Amino acid sequence: MIIEYSIEEKDFLEYQLYTASKSDRIKAKRLRNKVVSPAIYIVGGFFLLLLNNYTLAITFFILGLLWFFIYPLWERQHYVKHYRSFIRENYKDKLGQPVTLELNNDHIIARDNGSESKVMTKEVVEINETSATFYLKLKGGQSFIIPKDKIKTVDSLTNKLKELANFLSIKYNLDDSWAWR
Repeated sequence: MIIEYSIEEKDFLEYQLYTASKSDRIKAKRLRNKVVSPAIYIVGGFFLLLLNNYTLAITFFILGLLWFFIYPLWERQHYVKHYRSFIRENYKDKLGQPVTLELNNDHIIARDNGSESKVMTKEVVEINETSATFYLKLKGGQSFIIPKDKIKTVDSLTNKLKELANFLSIKYNLDDSWAWR
């Protein structure tokens, strides 16, 4: 099967955010950032209560609660801003360029920007599908990004990728409800 499409900044951004949301290290870091600082404020507030400094204790409790609820909103935007600038710096030559992907059971041939690469399908470790994109994750950590809105035959591509996952005995993850949170 041969498909042709182009990748825009939003596709690279969604890929980076999807990968980050699935990383155990980043999930642990985000949870730690969300919980540890408010916990320090709350513990400090209890310590100040013991010292009968009620005004400062209440201030610490409020700061802890605000951190717990507002920091995740800021952090989400921070990741988006970080990845967006990374993409603009490192993928500027690939944005909007046509990509041709030839999918076979034995290999995948990718052509873009005057270059061609051939990857054996045994290098694919899993296939992920979100509501907007397919990701063919390779052993080295890279992925082929296939945005659904640029593909004319999404149903046949879905069937081909499921068939490929079955042939390779790898996971086909359907994450239709995925969103960056």
